[in-house]
Amino acid sequence: ATVAVAQNNSDHIATLISQAPNSGGYGVGASGRGGNRGAPKVTSETVANEVRILAGGSAAERMVGAVLAGGPTTALANLLIAAGAPAAEVNALMQALTRLATNPNAGALQSAIAAYNNVVNTASTGFVNGPPAAFLAIEHALLALRAGV
Repeated sequence: ATVAVAQNNSDHIATLISQAPNSGGYGVGASGRGGNRGAPKVTSETVANEVRILAGGSAAERMVGAVLAGGPTTALANLLIAAGAPAAEVNALMQALTRLATNPNAGALQSAIAAYNNVVNTASTGFVNGPPAAFLAIEHALLALRAGV
């Protein structure tokens, strides 16, 4: 389950997501939650489960859930850009989230995490120190998918 995203983000800072899984590597057919079995496999079912969780959350979470369900990315991209994230990196993130939605696999998740990290690395200080709730919802969704919960 994802962590609820607070509407007041003054206590939140956008942080990088490690691309290394919690246990083992992202391998084809890797599954399980611990030991040497590797990270959970990213499937349409795991993404759909995250979409269901996001659908029951805040407006920001619902917006991210809609993108992960294969919906349009324009509103989410415009929101992030208006908040101080660079357009090129935001567009790359939207493309990566769309790939994750349409072809969920470990490589697509790694690409989405890398694109998210690129936004953090290139965004304005104001954005990083007070990211919009939608960006935190992306972070939480990627972390949940990475953890396999």
